[in-house]
Amino acid sequence: MSTATTPKRPQALAVKDLSQAVEKAVRLVSDKHKVKFSPEFHVGPIIMGRQLLQAEIGTGQAEQIATEITQHLTQGVTTGAGFANFPFEPTVLVRNRLILCGFLPGPIPEIEQQF
Repeated sequence: MSTATTPKRPQALAVKDLSQAVEKAVRLVSDKHKVKFSPEFHVGPIIMGRQLLQAEIGTGQAEQIATEITQHLTQGVTTGAGFANFPFEPTVLVRNRLILCGFLPGPIPEIEQQF
């Protein structure tokens, strides 16, 4: 007797859920580090995150902030269950006076846009 296996469905996440979780993580991190972020959640082809509004933040502190945001997401601090199954990697993008703190999504999961 053979058993048919159903293919695994790719991981999916709702942008709305991720955005809400990032908002909570950013609030925690901004209170701790006394920094301000822009209100927009950036979803790009490489990095997802929020822009720091203080251009004088050093790279080391920006990396620490990105790490803490990512930890809050993957450890369930801001989401209950968290996004532990998603291999988010903390990252910082610095360009001119723009500093974006966030994460690389790892292998790109299927993103469901639910607004």
